[in-house]
Amino acid sequence: MSIFKKLILTMLFFAIPTSSNSFELVRDVELEEFTQELLLPLTRASNLADNRIDLYFINSNQINAFVTSGQSIFINTELIAQSHTYDEYLGVLAHELAHINGGHISRTKNQIAKLGERSMPIYLLGILGILGGEADAGLAALMVGSASVQDRYLYYSRTQEAAADQSAISLLCKSKQPVKGLETFLKRLDRSTLENARDYQYKTTHPLTVDRYNWIKNSYKKYPNCKYKLDTKLQKRFELIKAKLLAFTHSQEEVLAIYKNDNSDPAKYALAATNFFNGDKKNSVSKIKSLIKSNPTNPYYHELLGEVYYSQGNFTLAIEEQKITIELMTNINDLHLMMLGSYFLAESSKENIIEGINSLNKSLFINKNNSYSWYLLAKAYALNNNLALAQYASAERYYLRGDRPLALSFAKKAIKNIDKNTVEWYRANDLIEIIDEIEKKE
Repeated sequence: MSIFKKLILTMLFFAIPTSSNSFELVRDVELEEFTQELLLPLTRASNLADNRIDLYFINSNQINAFVTSGQSIFINTELIAQSHTYDEYLGVLAHELAHINGGHISRTKNQIAKLGERSMPIYLLGILGILGGEADAGLAALMVGSASVQDRYLYYSRTQEAAADQSAISLLCKSKQPVKGLETFLKRLDRSTLENARDYQYKTTHPLTVDRYNWIKNSYKKYPNCKYKLDTKLQKRFELIKAKLLAFTHSQEEVLAIYKNDNSDPAKYALAATNFFNGDKKNSVSKIKSLIKSNPTNPYYHELLGEVYYSQGNFTLAIEEQKITIELMTNINDLHLMMLGSYFLAESSKENIIEGINSLNKSLFINKNNSYSWYLLAKAYALNNNLALAQYASAERYYLRGDRPLALSFAKKAIKNIDKNTVEWYRANDLIEIIDEIEKKE
């Protein structure tokens, strides 16, 4: 990915590098909202009805998804890009949710503990990759270091995969969702990996595709009336999301090959985004305005237009478009408020700096773990000549990033000048105490 494209990715598809730099998390409101909407009927049909699933999207060209401890699902962007219909994506989500329902993560940890000390590197170095089926035999051997331990772990994982496939069909039927998506997605993956030998396929955490077909088809027999059709409105939304995702994660040549002679809304969306990335902002604005004309209430069109205006240095228009975006949203979110705050700071008048501070504080009220909002808030306070609060915001940011020495340094500087008994004063004191306690235990 080019440096320019990565900078844009950070703004619209908000990219979050992990502490290990092993993968890059991507945030996008349109993608998050749609995925949560798909998950809602599934969670209601499971024992997680009252709990929200935490979603994380990884910028990767590998087709993969996996779960971790707690209720977190990680999804690679390429998995969505390669799904033809939303029910294929839904089928994978149901499969991963079934892992959470079945308690497979905690059970896997227990199983690993039984395998002996030699298996510990699995957990320490990459259990996430192995659980997701990403690791091949060579990587698994590298992590485990013992063929016998490797085989025992992989067999255990395959039994979990079988249970998850069957449970996924049950969840889809109970929630009255289309049920064939998981099967069709697996068939596409199977065609793309026909060159792999049987033994190679066997040495993975996911079982043979032919076995998975059998499990899924047997599950169909239990639900003879499970014949729910695709929701056309959801499919149209999925096609738009997929188009934008392709533009953000693939080269312009690939995007043009797919959408060049297409005049549909998804094609316009993809071309608007890829033109934006490649410097053709005039055509990008033209296509987005065409989309807005046909559907003025789609907030994500206004979001993208605001980003183009921002990149052109037209901060006033960027602010206007982002305000429209927020007004059109059903649920307010931290990312749109963060972006609005960023636009206000870029305009940099005294009035807009205050507006930026207000937007960023609202963003952090919704999601206090948004480290980029803390960064922008520190910048805003500095522009507003409030050094103490800028130092406090920096302390929060560095604490979230895992840099305790810098977090402690900024918190100690901030506490000297922050007004006592304010929220920031108490939180700065808390940070100092928390970091001191952690360091005492180490």
